[in-house]
Amino acid sequence: MTSRAELSVGTAIQEGWRAFRLAPWAFVGFVLLSTLLAQLANVIPLLGALVATLVNLWGGVGLIRGSWIALGGTAPRFEDFTRWNGAAVWRLFSRQLVLGLLLLPIALLVIVVALNAADAWTVFAPLMNLALTVDPSDPQLADAGSAAALELALNFSHSPLALLTVAMGWLFATYIQVNQSFLGFIALLEGRNPIATIRRGITVVQGQWWQVFGLLILQVLILMLGVLACVVGLVAAAPVCLCITGAAYRQLFGQDDAAGLLKNQ
Repeated sequence: MTSRAELSVGTAIQEGWRAFRLAPWAFVGFVLLSTLLAQLANVIPLLGALVATLVNLWGGVGLIRGSWIALGGTAPRFEDFTRWNGAAVWRLFSRQLVLGLLLLPIALLVIVVALNAADAWTVFAPLMNLALTVDPSDPQLADAGSAAALELALNFSHSPLALLTVAMGWLFATYIQVNQSFLGFIALLEGRNPIATIRRGITVVQGQWWQVFGLLILQVLILMLGVLACVVGLVAAAPVCLCITGAAYRQLFGQDDAAGLLKNQ
């Protein structure tokens, strides 16, 4: 009987940091480049959102490819990050899309139940009527919006059902976030279909849920330190966290590149 792989958080952090240090300027430079291109794409009329999405997917594939090379002990070159791989971009996009579509009905249900419990429709009705009768720049619209937000917050605080619904929604979102922490790596390295990719994450992480949760908390702290260090710190913290995720993936899922991510395709 094959023993289940176990996650060592400390080892993942050490290996992730070691991988980042092999090519820190390449990692940081690519994060800056992909972020800048995504921001520029957003200003393109009509197609801005689509182009920005493609840029973000290209950036995600490049960072995962670069981190995987570095975790293998080789310093990635800048062209390893920038090379276009249409098949990999599609795998990443389709798996994220399917996960989002599966979670959408649950998210809508939580929102509707919580708003109903907080009597939100009664609060919003006068605001909507006012928005239809006054100019959007009218100061009274902003005042009415602030008053409605305050009333809604009070309704939430006095509604046990609304609070319970939001709490359950938050717990479920956390559960899914932990289980799908390795979605990008599974999609790009294993090449499974979307449902199999999602199930793979749940199956493997299930027995290591608390360890992966702890790893995510530490990554959030690293990102917060990056924010405190301003922009330069954040663009370094992001690839460090990705390398740590990749190191954890190697512990739990193995080191095979079954989908050929590192090949010129």
